Amino acid sequence: MSTASKVVQANSENGVEPGAINPFISARGAELTAHLLALSQLLNQSDSTPYWQKCAEIVLAHTGVDAVGIWLFPSHESLPEVIVYIGNFSDSRLLRIERWQAALQNTPVGDLRTGDAGRNEEFQVIEAGKIELGVGRRNEDLPILHIRLYADGLLHGGISLAFSAAWVHRQNEYSELNQFVQFITDNGLRHRQLNITRRRLDQVSLIAQVSQSLNSTLDLDVVLQDTTEMTAYVLQAQAATLFLTDERHNELLFYVPTGKAGGVLREMRIPITQGVVGWVATNRQSIIVNDAARDQRFSGQVDAETGFHTQNILCVPLLSQGRLVGVLEVLNKEAKGGFTQEDQVWLEAMASQAAVALENAHLFQNLRKEQERMIRAEEEIRRQLNRDLHDGPAQLLNLIIMNVGVARQLLERKRYDTVHSELDLLENLGRHANREIRTLLFELRPVILESQGLLPALRSYIRQLGEAIASQAQISAQMPKPELHLQAADLPIALTPQAEKHIFSVAQEAINNIRKYAEAENVWVHVGIEGASLIFSVEDDGKGFDLASVQKNYASRGSFGLLNMYERTEMLEGVLNILSPSPSTGKGTLILGRLPVRAVQRTT
Repeated sequence: MSTASKVVQANSENGVEPGAINPFISARGAELTAHLLALSQLLNQSDSTPYWQKCAEIVLAHTGVDAVGIWLFPSHESLPEVIVYIGNFSDSRLLRIERWQAALQNTPVGDLRTGDAGRNEEFQVIEAGKIELGVGRRNEDLPILHIRLYADGLLHGGISLAFSAAWVHRQNEYSELNQFVQFITDNGLRHRQLNITRRRLDQVSLIAQVSQSLNSTLDLDVVLQDTTEMTAYVLQAQAATLFLTDERHNELLFYVPTGKAGGVLREMRIPITQGVVGWVATNRQSIIVNDAARDQRFSGQVDAETGFHTQNILCVPLLSQGRLVGVLEVLNKEAKGGFTQEDQVWLEAMASQAAVALENAHLFQNLRKEQERMIRAEEEIRRQLNRDLHDGPAQLLNLIIMNVGVARQLLERKRYDTVHSELDLLENLGRHANREIRTLLFELRPVILESQGLLPALRSYIRQLGEAIASQAQISAQMPKPELHLQAADLPIALTPQAEKHIFSVAQEAINNIRKYAEAENVWVHVGIEGASLIFSVEDDGKGFDLASVQKNYASRGSFGLLNMYERTEMLEGVLNILSPSPSTGKGTLILGRLPVRAVQRTT
């Protein structure tokens, strides 16, 4: 079967009757067959322009029109835009064709099935969805027939046929002319559609490979690096950057810049509302910016600090179960024209896989950090208990042992009057040692907290601690400091055991820090309900401290007291503020926690 016969058969299967095109074939059938054979040889070339040039030449040679223009959408970087003009094209004709092309292109590629091309008074519908006749706005403008080119129901572009004077009144042949054009261009359009389908299948395969790679490890750094490297490679971009959300500081962490510009970009933090990335994070919508310098959302801060020049951007949010994990940004696509809607669709599909992998890796990393922190915290508690036992009960027991020896010597010397006062001292030392041990036991596990709740536990703790402080002051002949004050009425709600445990632990940690470092005379502990929040605070009138300095060097201090207070508050969906000096006294420190009642109230 000849190539022409195959094309005729293919068009017949698509509803194009062979007889309809006979007027254009019969006169020069042998020449048309030769043209079609030459056309088929051009079909598989990497550059498709010669193929469409040949299509235009065949239409021009076999229809008698004055000029032919073919224009195809840039469906993908592997299928660039095609523009071919042959024949007699005046400036007026070119302008009219460009207006039709622009109107046609305004409708998104992939949605163009039977859509309107933005008609105006110049266009007249000859056959709905296929042919439009440009009648011209001036008497000297001859008609132009615009024909849309489809494959499998999707619009790829169009062909414009400019008529000579002899064609003006042959409107009865417009439909046959349309069928001939479809006959000539059908194989090329199908080949183009096949390339698009193959490319999409390749992208689906790449997404599967990316998903498999990302989910093969729980190492967060590896996941971050692989995500950006694969993205930059697949989309042929100069750089890809992944931003992780820092909800505590309302910032985006600029992480793992990679690609050809990876050595230029560096890690940094930016506000969550800054630039194109901030817009995507705030609105949770993808965006393409193919002219960054002209987009008002673009922030040049990163370019200014790194020397990198951003030309175009594709940016998508990373969402896991509706929660924003981060933002993935791809910069400077190397192909002409910048990023496409197809790039966006692929990156969104990949982003959903990356978000899950990031969330899993992040959870695993947090679990590992939590385990390490618990081990360090346990070691710190042991060291603290060792210090407390050494500085408190152990010293008191040594004093008791020494004073027992003194009392024995006094008895041997029969100095009974002095022995009485020595026994009083031994009794005081014993009582004080007992209070110290009981206080330590209470701090290790306040049983009353489990049996009676938060306020009874706080009252008991402050009472026992006050007695221990007074007893110690009595022995050392000093004023008892600090004096503890509990300001809390019975709460109108019952708290969950977890809430009671965390609030008590924060108060306990705060009071211990005050006793060690603040040199305070008074400590006020407050618990109460204000509207929809439960408020708790610990305030002192001591010397205060530089919070920023302490937090800056916190990791090297080997202490986790402040971190524990922050984390316990966050576990209850609350916020902890530390103010030094305290706003109410102008000195000391105020530790203020605010928790939503719904998160701490016991419902059963």
